[in-house]
Amino acid sequence: MTGHGDGDGETLRRETTGEKQDRNWNDLLQELRVMQTGTQIVTAFLVTLPFQARFDDLAGDLIGWYVALLVAAVLLTVLMLLPVAIHRRFFGQHVKYRTVQMGHRVMRICLVGMGLLLAGCVAFIAHALVDPVGAWWVTGSTAVVIGLVLIVLPPVLRPDGP
Repeated sequence: MTGHGDGDGETLRRETTGEKQDRNWNDLLQELRVMQTGTQIVTAFLVTLPFQARFDDLAGDLIGWYVALLVAAVLLTVLMLLPVAIHRRFFGQHVKYRTVQMGHRVMRICLVGMGLLLAGCVAFIAHALVDPVGAWWVTGSTAVVIGLVLIVLPPVLRPDGP
């Protein structure tokens, strides 16, 4: 057994490489569950939107935005299933390290995708509610905050500092 620190200042873990990969895979699955719930809620909102009474009142250019957001939300939801699909395909073939690494990469892509999807939803709704200049200010401000929270804040909040 080898000792592996997990970067949070705790004492070194005493786990085998296999145990570490199992722990990493379980952590990844938990993160996927959290992200997928949020993505599914946004997707459900977008799927039901055309069935609302005032949807037909949207300007033509917003319909294109809507379709783009709907497709992006569905594709992002499917992308979040990729690590599980690959794990199922290679189950029992002793490739967990590669599966975990691939899952980590997919999760990073999904985080960026979720940030873009949320900013796109804000843009869509803001353009339906306020003037274009105001909508872009709301969208830009929201996008900056999303970027700060998802990209800048995690390394700053790392227990041992940036």
